[in-house]
Amino acid sequence: MPHEVALIESQIPPLIDRLMAASTLFHGVDRPALAGLLRAAGRRVRLAAGEDLIVEGEPADALYFVESGRFEVRKRATQGDQTHAIGEASAGAVVGEVALLDRGTRSATVRALEDSEVLLLRIGDLHAGDHAVLDPATQMRLNLAHEIAGRVRHSTASSVHHLEQSLLEAETRAEMGRFMSRVLTGTCLYMFAVAVMQPVKDMLADPGAISAVILLCFAVATVINIRTSMFPMSAYGFTLQGWRPALREAALFSLPVLALVVLAKWVLIQTLPELSGAPLFGWYRHSSVGHTNLSSGGLLAVIVAYVLIVPLQEMVARSGMQSSFMMFLRSRHKVALSIFMSTLLFSATHLHLSAMFAALAFPVGLFWGWMYSRHRTLVGVTFSHLVIGFWAIFVVSFPNT
Repeated sequence: MPHEVALIESQIPPLIDRLMAASTLFHGVDRPALAGLLRAAGRRVRLAAGEDLIVEGEPADALYFVESGRFEVRKRATQGDQTHAIGEASAGAVVGEVALLDRGTRSATVRALEDSEVLLLRIGDLHAGDHAVLDPATQMRLNLAHEIAGRVRHSTASSVHHLEQSLLEAETRAEMGRFMSRVLTGTCLYMFAVAVMQPVKDMLADPGAISAVILLCFAVATVINIRTSMFPMSAYGFTLQGWRPALREAALFSLPVLALVVLAKWVLIQTLPELSGAPLFGWYRHSSVGHTNLSSGGLLAVIVAYVLIVPLQEMVARSGMQSSFMMFLRSRHKVALSIFMSTLLFSATHLHLSAMFAALAFPVGLFWGWMYSRHRTLVGVTFSHLVIGFWAIFVVSFPNT
């Protein structure tokens, strides 16, 4: 705790000389009157490094003249408990002087950076015995001084707010640069992987295994990106806030899509000779093994794999890409652009399966991107993806799925 002691007579004359020489606040003050004030009310306060001389939000009831040491002035952030350094005060400076004009609350915290010593003058002691009626001009000057003091407090808070906004902008730009470099790196690696795996693809019974490997790599990269980001997990859709309306909308809006899937297959049956006579509905049949039905165990394994893969797909597309674009883009149409860009990128990662599959993934990806933008939680969009995908793959047995 700061240690406070009264002044002794021998300390007063040299202290007055220093006050009048170092600070304009004491210029023109009657020397005998100042000596009487120091004798009656002057206190010397010693502080250790790290101690607070003034605390933001506490009553402004005193001013201080720094005799030795160094102090840091810190302002509380507009949100959260963080504080920002906005200045320093060293020997010869006066701090807390706005209390002379405005007996409100402290607008900042003043903390000792090293062992320091200050002269304390309480505002109540300065006004003691001063009951004279002021002339109108003097009273008007005091009123103006009070108004200016209020503006200073507001200006300090406003400056901190603008500094915080500038800092956030700079951090966001840096985060956007890191995100874009990762997207470009991931895209290039994907293209190399497709070229390298092309011979392997022809030897595999199920080319979906390549998709699973590529998806897992993207998922790991997405998790690393989110964990190292300046933004909280909730900004990337990992939140239960608003999950109920998101789930209700997912169930409602997915119904027309289910009907469109059936309609699309019917159109293909009517227009493509190779699908002529195919049933409109039918359990999933593996296209690479001569359209023969899978065993019950094989079908169950495919269903389990699908249920595990869909959340990873949505994490990559919505959390990893769409959320990042929505935070970083500054366009008036940033939501629409975020949906389009993230869907385009994710659809392109399916080109190793087939161009048709990538094309089919695009419109439904736009639908899920729009759904995610409404509530910013993965709950609803993941549920919709599971339902629509299960319907298209296992019930309708849509071609190229």
